[in-house]
Amino acid sequence: MKISKRMGRGRRHYAIVARLEEFLEANLDRPLYLAEICPAIGVAERTLRLACEEHLGMGPIRYFSLRRMQTVRCALLRADPSTATVTRIATDHGFWELGRFSVAYRSLFGETPSETLRRPDWPMPLNRSSTLESLVMQ
Repeated sequence: MKISKRMGRGRRHYAIVARLEEFLEANLDRPLYLAEICPAIGVAERTLRLACEEHLGMGPIRYFSLRRMQTVRCALLRADPSTATVTRIATDHGFWELGRFSVAYRSLFGETPSETLRRPDWPMPLNRSSTLESLVMQ
């Protein structure tokens, strides 16, 4: 493949990932599916998979999941533990299977969602497991 063709595809994939980011940002409160996302951003599923692999180092489903988990983590850290509940915050972000959510959360962040909610030291220093960038790099 010619270098110019590869560079053109790279720019196109970058634009696809940018449209994906905009769509995800506008729909943080619910689970998303490829069958819904692809038409919304105007690409085929295979093209989206290739763009995500190239620019994010993972497939779109894994990226959606990590991004939603990070969004919930931020919400838990910002919430007032005297009035907020993990259930409310998780369901507000589209997580309905709370047992699975809790197991995945603990696996990803090394603490339970309720421990995050009760954390007294917000804003906390960011560590390796607390930023989306580090999640993408794993």
